[in-house]
This record gives sequence, structure tokens and C-alpha cells, in this order.
Amino acid sequence: MNSLPNTIQNLTNRAIFRIFGNDAERYLNGQVSQDVRLASETAAIYSIVANFKGKMEGDFYIRRFEGSLLIDTSECQRESLFLRLDKYLIADDAEIVDVSDEFNLYHILGDTGHDYPSWECNRYGVIGTDYLLPASENLPLGDEDFDWDHLRISNRIPQWGNELDEDTLPPEARVESRAVSYTKGCYTGQEVISRMKSSGKTNRHLVQFTFDKEIKVPCELFISSDTDRKSGASVTSICAHDDKWIGLGYRTRKAEAIISFYDADENIATVV
Repeated sequence: MNSLPNTIQNLTNRAIFRIFGNDAERYLNGQVSQDVRLASETAAIYSIVANFKGKMEGDFYIRRFEGSLLIDTSECQRESLFLRLDKYLIADDAEIVDVSDEFNLYHILGDTGHDYPSWECNRYGVIGTDYLLPASENLPLGDEDFDWDHLRISNRIPQWGNELDEDTLPPEARVESRAVSYTKGCYTGQEVISRMKSSGKTNRHLVQFTFDKEIKVPCELFISSDTDRKSGASVTSICAHDDKWIGLGYRTRKAEAIISFYDADENIATVV
């Protein structure tokens, strides 16, 4: 996708947390996979938080705002991620507050120029701009027909609730280049994630599929269409664009040489 129209995405359903205090940066840096020092007043960074087994417990974007750190995450993670980040705030001079109802968040591709706090942010595999508005104000949406899901899937960007959940290891979803710093120091789950980087092996890996027609997702994919079906992949997202169907999902390591798979109705899914 070489040319993108000027368009605005409404992200007002995103949960927003504010972390402040003298220990805010140090505390958050010890919890998340990305180097918090890279977040600025003009650029947001993508990160995940993991448990001690290296499995993801949430994903989000971090930026600096008025002397504090702002995190935005999907609405479905509003409660779970807040509790996870608040859990280890014990003796730190830091506090986390849910400020979702105080702001409206928008993401813009193309020309900008609005007079609101803004940050460069790569949400869909292309650079855009996040704008933060008071909850009482809104931006016009522009091209309402723009297919944000196609942009995400075509650029192989996994999404929480589809490709990402509590059983996902960051290298499986291929988010480590965007979300993981291997030089910043300790954080929860670091040892496991670093060990996976060293070995270069995961039990599955994120891939993009093409389909002849729409299929139901999520679904399991099989190596052959005969009665002795062996699972080799799964589809987690699908969308149509220009009469073509594309999707994201996972292919197992045992099937990494397989290109074509079949769903339960013998529809073909091809890895690209």
C-alpha cells in the first residue's frame, strides 16, 4: 500500500492510564518490555507486559505528557492491564490513574495540523499521528470508508483479542522488533523472551494468508483435506479488499514448510 489517503481513526474507546511520580519511569521500565526512555513528548512507543513465563499480559502505547507517562490500550484490556500495572506499585513513589473518561484519542494518516497534543505513532505498519483531545471535543472522521483492518492485516500487525492473548509469546507474534528492547535491563519475563531470541525457535509463528473466499474465523487449518486431518495452522483475522481475502494467523513449527492449508470445509488458505 504505497499511497494512503488523509483519514482519521476514532480511538475514543481506547483505555488511557496516567502514571506519575518521581519513580514513574523507573517503575514502568521494570515492568514492560520496551525501553520507556524512548517515549517522548512527540513520539509514542509500542510495548507489551509479560508474566514470568514470558507470556503476554497486555499490549499498549506509551508517551510522555505534561510530566507524566500516558498509556493507551484496547478497551478489552482496561481492567486487566490496569490491575496488572498497579499490582507491583508498593514502595514506589508512583501512581497509576485511569483517565480514559477525560480524553478522546484519534489517529491520523496523512497531512495533520490540528492544534492538540500529538505524537508520532506506528499503529498499523505505517507512521501516523496520535492526537489527544479533551473528552468534550472531537475531530471529524474524514474518509469513513477507509479500511483500517485491511491496513493492519496487510502489514502483519497482530491485535489483542485476535492474534494476541494471555497465551502468546512475543516472538511468536513477531512483535519483538517493535515492542522489545534487549538492552534496557530487567523486566518481568525478560529471561524467557531473551532465551527465545537466542534459540531462534518458537512452537508457532505469525503468518499472513490469502483465501479464495471468506471463511469463518477463528478456525483451525489442516495440512491435508483427507479424513486423517493434522492441524498445522490457525486463522485469527480475515478481511476483504478489492475482491480478495487476506488474513492473519499462526503456522506451527512442524508445518513451517507447508504453504497451503485447508479449513474444515476444505477451503484453501495459502501462506504468503
